[in-house]
Parts: sequence; structure tokens; C-alpha cells
Amino acid sequence: MKYLVSFLVLVLLAIGGAYALLFTQPGNDILRPIVEKKIAAQVPLPTKLTAFVLRPDRFEVALQIGDDTRIAAKGTMNLVAQSLDAAYDVDILELANLQKLIGTKLNGPFKTHGTVKGDKKRMAIDGESDVAGSATDYHLVLRNFEPGDLTAKVAHLQIDKLLHMVGQPVYAKGRVDIDADIPSLDMEHLKGTVVTKIRDGLVHPEPVKADFNLSIPKNFTFHGDVDTRLSGTKAVSVVDFVTAVATLKSKALTYDIEEGALSTDYTLHVPNLDDLYFVTNQHMKGKITVTGDVKTDKKGFMATAHSDTLGGAFDAKMVNNKVNAKIKNIQTVALTDMLLYPHIFDSTANMTLDFDTLSKKGELHAELLDGQILPNKMTFMLQQMANFDITREVYERTTIDTRIDDKVLHSDLHMKSKLTELVSKNGLVDLERQYIDTTIEVKIRKMFLPVVIKGDLTDPNIKIDTKDMIKAKAKEELEKRLSDDVKKSPAGDLLKKFF
Repeated sequence: MKYLVSFLVLVLLAIGGAYALLFTQPGNDILRPIVEKKIAAQVPLPTKLTAFVLRPDRFEVALQIGDDTRIAAKGTMNLVAQSLDAAYDVDILELANLQKLIGTKLNGPFKTHGTVKGDKKRMAIDGESDVAGSATDYHLVLRNFEPGDLTAKVAHLQIDKLLHMVGQPVYAKGRVDIDADIPSLDMEHLKGTVVTKIRDGLVHPEPVKADFNLSIPKNFTFHGDVDTRLSGTKAVSVVDFVTAVATLKSKALTYDIEEGALSTDYTLHVPNLDDLYFVTNQHMKGKITVTGDVKTDKKGFMATAHSDTLGGAFDAKMVNNKVNAKIKNIQTVALTDMLLYPHIFDSTANMTLDFDTLSKKGELHAELLDGQILPNKMTFMLQQMANFDITREVYERTTIDTRIDDKVLHSDLHMKSKLTELVSKNGLVDLERQYIDTTIEVKIRKMFLPVVIKGDLTDPNIKIDTKDMIKAKAKEELEKRLSDDVKKSPAGDLLKKFF
């Protein structure tokens, strides 16, 4: 019995000592430097506990990190029930100063405050934040200290402040509203909805030009809506995004969080092609609608495109950096209209393109069916010099084979009708300089007329070498005027050799 009493006395003394150490002011004063030292060992920045009060039913803690970060919490607790009812406050004047702590470079201020209530089974965190200039309210439930469900409303988040916060150039400004209702945050069994609205977007041309070499026009606006449904490991979104030059829609943009894979359908509508000059460096007119699919994952990238345009159809497929495109039954007059080039040829065209986006090299094969050369400067000059209207000829099959080197094209042309044949080898077209330099060998009956086309792509200089034509006409005229006796004489032979 004596030993049992002694043991109980020792236990009571130990409990009393622990109570004095943990839950009294003298005990807190002893614990405070110990806790500070533990925190300092984990935080690679100067830290200081500016407040430390621990009682059986309440606590108050305030931690200063560096010169401009303060984290504070105060409330009541029940150690037996493992419950908590507290308020917290986080005030960071400059996120960049916490780079060593958070492991990434962030910028700007950040504030949040709220309450924590509940126990181990269910704990609710309700708070407010001003992240990226927004007014954000959030409600997070923890179950067994694991994220359970989340609701959040983000109002007027500023795009420029968000870009600055994550260390990106300020490419644009605008505001974003987000309404999230996520009953399950389990990353393998996600469930919920996220509604995102982008308003008053405006692109800043200078940083876009500096980083992407794109001359975005001034007043380039954008807005959009993204409705996202979370299911399993996937986020499936309906996208409606409108810019100053185009509209982009997707019925099912799917991101698989587990696989890191994205797939989507899309419809892109451009009401005025000339608005894309900052991308294409080519003035155009008309409109176009393109539909297709995009898939990207750890293995690579794949995209398709389809458009019913110019009286025919355009289909393309891109796998990583390789592009294959096919054009069927388009009208060449409509194509030259779109490109703002003069009308030169009227036909139905089929084309095949293979292009490498990394090397910017490729090949284009075109076949033009049942075509006719349209009246132009060249046809007028041919008619004046050869007394032949080449626009009446029908070319059942014209072929063009082009080697592409970035924006420089080298083409071979062959076209033949009943009375004419046109051939060009290695003709040059420089799309960046809008320059053409080619020679077309024109054969009309037995007459050869080299035609040199050189200069501005939309209005080049045209010269016709008439030497062969003059010789042919002179020979023909000689044949008419010389008598048979003269033709058979030595003088006749000499004249024939001369011509």
C-alpha cells in the first residue's frame, strides 16, 4: 500500500509540473523560446513569437516572419474533445519576401482572416481574402483534418494583379468572378461545379510584343464564360470566349488531373480575316469558321481543323510539330479575293500541304481543274503582241509544286491547253516582302514567249521577250512572199538559215 501511495504522489506531482509548465504564465515564458527555436528551425527566415498564451481552455499566438509578415490566431479549445473555436489573421505586405519559405516567387500583398470551428471529425474554416485585389469569401470543411468540401465566391479578381502576383508580365487587365461549389475535394472522387466569368479584359500590346513578337492592336478586348463540372479525376468545361477578332467556343474541354491530359472540341469564328493581320502578316477579307479537336498529354500534342470555305473544304491535322492539310474543290477566284490578290485564274483547286512548324519548311502540291486565265496585264500584252486571246483557253489540269522555306516559296508550274502551254521553274514568292520573281515560258502554237513577272506581289512588272515571236512572224512572212523558185535557190537557203 505504501508503494501505491508513493506512485500516486509521483503521478500527481508530474501532472502538476506539466500543468505549471504548459498552462501558466511562468510556464508559457519557459516554453516560448523553445517553441520559437523549433519554428526557426523549420522557417528559413527570421521569426519571432510576439504573443504566446496557452491555457487549458484558450490560446493566443502571434508570429512575426521577417519585417512584413504577421500570422495570428486566438480562441478557445478543448483538449479532451479535440475541438477548437478560434479566429485567425494573416497579413503579408510583400509575398516576394517569403520566397525561401514557400519555394516559389510571388509578388504583392496578401491578406486573409476568418474563423476555425469544430473538432477532429468536422472542422469548418470560414474566411475572407483580398487575393489579387478581389473580395473573396470561402468556406472549407476538414474531416479528420483532410479537405472535405469547399464553397468559394471570388468577386472582381484583377487579372493584372494576379499576373503580377504569380511573377508573370502584365499581359492584360480585366476582372474575374468565380463561384465554386465543391462537395468533394477528394482528388480521385471530385464532385462539384465552378463558374468563371471574365469581364472587361484588355490586352497590353507592349509585353506581348516583347515576349511573343506579336503586334497586338490597341483596344484588343476580351471576355468569356467557363462553366466547369468536376467528376472523378476530371474537370469538364463549357467555354465561350470572345475577343476583339474572334470567338472561341468549346462544348467539352476536359482536363484529367490524374493523367495531366487535356482534350477539347472547338469552334473558332473570325468575322473579319483582316483583323488577324498581326498574326498572319497578310491582309485578307471575308470571314471563316473552323471546327476541330485538340488533345495533349505526356505523349505529345494533336489537333484537327475543318472549314467549309471558298466553295470547298479545308481539313488539317497537326501531330506535335508536323502539319498535314488538304484543300478540296475551293474556287481560286474566291481564294485570291480573300488574299486581296488580283484575279488571275478561275478554276477549282485541290491542294495538299506538309509542313514542319519547327523548321518552318514544307511542300505544297496543287492541282487546278478546268481553269481559265482571267484578263490581266499579261493576257493583254500577249494579245497585243501575239494576236492571241489566251483567256479563251481551257486548262483541264494545272499543277503547282511549291517548296516552302518559312515565308519564301519556290514553285514549279505546268499548265497546258489545246493551243498553249505555260511552264515555270523555281519561281520565287516572298510573302514577308510581298515580292514575286518568276519567268513563265509561254508557248502559243509554235511560238515561244518568255514572260518575266517581277516586283510587288499585288502589282508586279511584266515583261515579254518577243525575239522568238518576231523571228517566227518574219519567217512566216518570208514563206508567204518568196516564190517557189527563190525558196529553192541558194539565196532562199541562206535566208532560211538566217531566220
